[in-house]
Amino acid sequence: MGKQQNWDTVGRSALTDWNKYSGAVSCSDDELLPSDEDDECPPSRDQPHLRFEIKSDDGFSVEADSIEVAWKAVIDCVQEARAGARLRQLSFSGMTGSRMLGLLHDTVVFLVEQLQGARRCHSHPFRFFKQISQEEDLPVNPSGCARSEVYLRKSTFDMFNFLASQHRQLPDINPYDEEEDEVPLKSTRRATSLELPMAMRFRHLERTSKEAVGVYRSAIHGRGLFCKRNIDAQEMVIEYAGIVIRSVLTDKREKYYDGKGIGCYMFRIDDFDVVDATMHGNAARFINHSCEPNCYSRVINVEGQKHIVIFALRKIYRGEELTYDYKFPIEDPASKLNCNCGARKCRRFLN
Repeated sequence: MGKQQNWDTVGRSALTDWNKYSGAVSCSDDELLPSDEDDECPPSRDQPHLRFEIKSDDGFSVEADSIEVAWKAVIDCVQEARAGARLRQLSFSGMTGSRMLGLLHDTVVFLVEQLQGARRCHSHPFRFFKQISQEEDLPVNPSGCARSEVYLRKSTFDMFNFLASQHRQLPDINPYDEEEDEVPLKSTRRATSLELPMAMRFRHLERTSKEAVGVYRSAIHGRGLFCKRNIDAQEMVIEYAGIVIRSVLTDKREKYYDGKGIGCYMFRIDDFDVVDATMHGNAARFINHSCEPNCYSRVINVEGQKHIVIFALRKIYRGEELTYDYKFPIEDPASKLNCNCGARKCRRFLN
């Protein structure tokens, strides 16, 4: 009777997940699975089941239907022997029969879950081989055919990803003036010279900007605009081109671009007009912010139309990244945007 009580307290409550491997609990497939509140099915002696036997060289032997019962008998004998010898009792917390048998080891679990009939262990949480029930219905396609389903991209599409490719080499950094560099670009620099009128300089800007700057991978934020030749101070660099829209339409367009997963590029001319360079802009849209910029923006009037032009704040050498101060309005801490310019006097936030 003592062993029977041991079976009731250990075999039914200590490790209910692993007694199915030992054959201690067996339920017929036709019966419903018991809930967590209900008791497990009693062991059936008529059906085939496992027997566990532990022996030692000193004549100790124990045999049980559950590995937990057998290992509990070993622990009790050890504790009794140590008590008889007046030794300190050992702690066997966490040392269960299943662990000693290796049933909790990843390799053993990996093999056991592949055994025939493992799918009948309904309460066992499979870790390596998830069992698919035949009673589960397959997901139904709304259109009736998987090939007619709309393909959804897993990531946001960016048409300018190639510009940030690591295989596109940056221009060689040259912090010094080179006399040989003056000869082929002499006509280009004359077109943007400070001695010429603003309108004449602006007309040549579209052609000269392509020779002076280029978009490459940036350490500040994804892509950036870099200098391909030395640029003098106060020289026109590039126009911030795009579609001029009314300022009241900026919020609507920004929500539309966000819904499509498209980055928004806008620059305010004044209180009424805004340049939208998102879809019809040029390389100027990729100029990053810096708290210590080497360029600045300026609105000029050419033949009655306003244009945003980027000017060089100082002499810029080939290989440098062009930056200017975005001058965002100051907002509350919850709406702050972190600044990654890395300048010595960085303000930490764009706004």
